[in-house]
Amino acid sequence: MLTLLVINFRSAMIAFSERRRLTVAVFAFIVTTLLFLTLHQTHATEAIRVRIGIGQNSENTGYSKLSNDIYRTGTGFTNGSAPFLANGKGRFAYVTFLSGTVDGPKDLEEDNYFVATRILVWQLLHKPETRTNGIDVVVMVTPSVSESRRARLAKDGAIIHAVDFLHVENDQWIHAAQHRWDDVTTKLRAWEMTQYSRILMLDGDTMLRLPLDGVFDDKGAKVRQTKNQNTYTPLEGEAPLPGTYLLGSLSEVWDCTHDFPPKDDTDLKKISKMNAGFMLLAPSLPAFDYYRSLLNMTDAFDPKDPEQNLLNHAHRWDGPMPWTEVNHKWNIRCPTEKDFKKGLVSMHEKWWTQPYLYENENVKDFLRAQRWEMKGWYDAWDLRYA
Repeated sequence: MLTLLVINFRSAMIAFSERRRLTVAVFAFIVTTLLFLTLHQTHATEAIRVRIGIGQNSENTGYSKLSNDIYRTGTGFTNGSAPFLANGKGRFAYVTFLSGTVDGPKDLEEDNYFVATRILVWQLLHKPETRTNGIDVVVMVTPSVSESRRARLAKDGAIIHAVDFLHVENDQWIHAAQHRWDDVTTKLRAWEMTQYSRILMLDGDTMLRLPLDGVFDDKGAKVRQTKNQNTYTPLEGEAPLPGTYLLGSLSEVWDCTHDFPPKDDTDLKKISKMNAGFMLLAPSLPAFDYYRSLLNMTDAFDPKDPEQNLLNHAHRWDGPMPWTEVNHKWNIRCPTEKDFKKGLVSMHEKWWTQPYLYENENVKDFLRAQRWEMKGWYDAWDLRYA
């Protein structure tokens, strides 16, 4: 009997010891895992905090000067960054333009064009379904853009690129058809951003459905040689042509009755006339000087749509620098439900009004939903890092 009791006691102790070792092992695993997750969360959060400008480099405005000091204010870059990375790949950027010409209210939530710009930045930087894989997102701002708007966009994650208004000695002949287009020729300063090899210039009222990064691989996104450069005779006051150039874009559709892709014979407003709300370009100071010379030549182009008509003239299809078409899947105006089903990536359309979408209610719902998804995302973010 005593022997049996001893055996049972030893068995019980062995079982207890095994359970204790298992308990200790499980506890150690849990502690290690929690420690790892805590450290991982800290590093990930800090990376995002640095990106949007929260931390030691922040001022009361809530954004960091660390990520903005490398960009110029006024004229001339000072950081000396090369347009190519160490691995030989080009440095790309998404750039959108914001000016104070639009008489936006003081309440930022009521300024539709400003809100549209915030949506675009959010989709490019943060929304999982559309965000970029490491391409810079830049908002070019004129002197008339308020500090509160600059601070909010920088806190959202955008790089703020401050520029002076673009004027030349003889540009008084240029009168835009709409007041809100008075400053759009300043968009041409994108060609001065020579620390990038290529840029996709987007109007602020652009919406994304899918990632845009692949547009830089489109066959229409390649830098080209200027044609007949040695035999081209410039007009009086016209600057020399740049040796190379890039302008990739799309012709504009009439309304939402178009096919997808749109047909040349019925769907497009004017074949060969590009829309400056979506254009790929290669920064180039010679190209910028050429455009400035056109601004200085009275009646060189129709000033109704200033920057768009200047570029359509400079890059006319029968000229020495014809613009190239990219695939219509990348962007279209007046999008339809059919376009969505066929893989449309982005659209040039306002979230607050869509007069030419007609009965495409699902598209309208999508546009309006982006505004409130963006607000909810940033409201939560601001609460987390207030």
